[in-house]
Amino acid sequence: MTCEFQRQSNKFNQRTVSNWELGQGSPALDKAAELARLYGVTIDDLVSDEVDVVSTGRDRRARDLHVLRAFIGKTTLVACAGDGGVLEDAEVLDISDGWMRVACTVKRSRLGSPKVERERVVRLIDIRDIEGIATGTEA
Repeated sequence: MTCEFQRQSNKFNQRTVSNWELGQGSPALDKAAELARLYGVTIDDLVSDEVDVVSTGRDRRARDLHVLRAFIGKTTLVACAGDGGVLEDAEVLDISDGWMRVACTVKRSRLGSPKVERERVVRLIDIRDIEGIATGTEA
């Protein structure tokens, strides 16, 4: 989740959102429900440590869902706007009105450890942030 998107909604102040992101508190249930509605996701997706919500909050034109739905069940290369970068070997799990759910492998460093570990995660990507998508045969 990005602070910018939440600040644009004018419902959450910057300091509160920043504290949530830093793990210094969490939203009350009514605020979590409001966030879930704002994003068009479930509360489970918001609170799960296993799901990363990726959105720049930019207002871009909507994508053609029928085209994206053709990628469900396929392993793809997904280019995302902002810091989302490029996700390689991303399996498209589902497409909803505003989100693409993918399973992908990311590299994460652990605090105090020089090793970088590979971890399989689920990401919810704002469809408006998808700049390109291709299967392995198209890339």
